[in-house]
Amino acid sequence: MRHWRTKPSHIVLAAATLVAAIGPARADRIRTGRGIGYTGRIVGTVEGGLVLQDGGRRRTVAFADIREMRADKYPNLQKAEEAYAKGVSGEAKAFEEAGKWYQGLLRKGAPDWLRVVVQWRMYKLYVESGRATEALDAYLVMARNSPLLVAGLSLPSPDPADHQANKAMLAKVEQTLEQAAGKPYADSLKGFRVALLLVEGKPEDVLPLLEPLLASSDLKVRTSAMIRKLELLLATGRNAEAVTWLKQIEAVVGEAGAAEVTYWQGRIHLAGGKHTEAALEFMKLPILYPGADRVRIADALYRAGQAMQAVKAPREEIVSVYNEAVRKYAGTGGAERARRELARLGSK
Repeated sequence: MRHWRTKPSHIVLAAATLVAAIGPARADRIRTGRGIGYTGRIVGTVEGGLVLQDGGRRRTVAFADIREMRADKYPNLQKAEEAYAKGVSGEAKAFEEAGKWYQGLLRKGAPDWLRVVVQWRMYKLYVESGRATEALDAYLVMARNSPLLVAGLSLPSPDPADHQANKAMLAKVEQTLEQAAGKPYADSLKGFRVALLLVEGKPEDVLPLLEPLLASSDLKVRTSAMIRKLELLLATGRNAEAVTWLKQIEAVVGEAGAAEVTYWQGRIHLAGGKHTEAALEFMKLPILYPGADRVRIADALYRAGQAMQAVKAPREEIVSVYNEAVRKYAGTGGAERARRELARLGSK
């Protein structure tokens, strides 16, 4: 019996030829916020997540857990995701670039899962850049098409200075809530209605709306309502009650909510005329909690600058704080207010 011998170099060459004929392995990829990566082929969505097929196995990855996505058939999705990540890290105009890439993916024939992904990412983009009106519109579209997708999502705080936009959003929320009874997003919308009424309504109208939310079994809804009540206490000059109430919030949110507690501690100091203490608290956010909500950090920097102006801190220090808001958190309301202050101070 004859044995054939094949040189190793021939085996390598044959394997390379086979790979070239078949082409590179194609796989979509999803990476979670915890750094776990999954590969396969994105085949659709279920309420709240993407479905990834890997051979004969299907896996659902919750949208809330997704940090980044890639799909070989749609290379521009990776470009959109990369621009979005740059925007989150503070790169100016990156959100605008990301928005163009995402919208470009919605060409005729785009699969339903890709349309859902774009809607969801555009919503997050609007939130991260503090564009409350566009965020609400995107939220309402998702709520109609996929109610569970928006359950637990937080809408951005309205701009206290944009009264026209706030009133328009309030009208939309009120109209939606008329048909939202029993929907998974109803409490979140009610919380946003409270936020709008805090800047456009009367304090006495807000508290009765807060009470059922404060009793909610949903921790996220209850925590949000507690923060709204704190805001109401400060708006009505009940600073001593606000101090006590913040301690209750701190007990609920724990270490995970340290940045939020720090921000509101600054707000309490500011309301009490303790401007130096307020500035110190606000400045802790970008230093100790750089990964916190960028909209909140930008607002904290703006308020830190305001507090520093109140105690007549050196001009260059005030300008430095405003510049940090403008450069690192471009597109947010806090950055825009800081930019206006820089212009008023004669600085760029």
